[in-house]
Amino acid sequence: MPDFAAFIPETHRNISTGYVETLLQTRREELFTGLVRLSYLSGENLVFTFVEGVQQKLYHCLENTVDVIPKQTWFDALNNGSAAVGCLSLPVEAMRFTRVVYEAPVLGVEKSALMPAGLIDSARKWSIEQDPCVVYVQSEVINKFYLIAGHSTPIVEELFFMGGAARFSLSDASFSQTLPNTSYTVTRYVSNREHEVWREYELRLAFGPLFRMLLIRFNELAGRVLTGRLSERLAIWAGESGWNVAITSNGIVNRQYFDT
Repeated sequence: MPDFAAFIPETHRNISTGYVETLLQTRREELFTGLVRLSYLSGENLVFTFVEGVQQKLYHCLENTVDVIPKQTWFDALNNGSAAVGCLSLPVEAMRFTRVVYEAPVLGVEKSALMPAGLIDSARKWSIEQDPCVVYVQSEVINKFYLIAGHSTPIVEELFFMGGAARFSLSDASFSQTLPNTSYTVTRYVSNREHEVWREYELRLAFGPLFRMLLIRFNELAGRVLTGRLSERLAIWAGESGWNVAITSNGIVNRQYFDT
């Protein structure tokens, strides 16, 4: 899978392992959500993921390979000489996106040069295939990533890197209509939908619409007042259970990040 390290702006150069730990502690205290990159002269990149100040995963990135480093060996991995450090703040939705990109297995890689019109046709074809994929669309000024779940899933998630920042948004298979009319290098990473990160991804995509559909049906049967009370009770229960979700009679906003 692609490595996001190149898009994380550098903030410190040639710093010691001890100072790296100081910077990581600062991110914890700031309740930082995003990516922290450590780059070494060997060409290796280590990328920490943070959600609200909690270090979730550490990825070892080298060329086209990404490995998850077990938590018990984090200290040894960091003890690798001086490093350059960069940070990129991201919303939790983008953090879930990056987890899929870093952890989903790659079954095949397809690379092509496409104009936006051709990319629409390709994206629509990919959206109905069995296997999910990550698509990287690149030009001199554009760096965009897309998660396409396949199986005619209508939602396509987009992560756009530009100028040392990133923006997450939702789209569909016609996403290339918003791209400037020029030629793009398009790399498609075909994955395996049976992997746990894709299974969680599909469940999350289905959860919001299903929850809203159930509330609408309950409202039809029980009325607006009882629907409001049910929503309040569910919101209290979710909060007591530590779930980062907002529930109203109109539906649910899911900002929960699972670290498994």
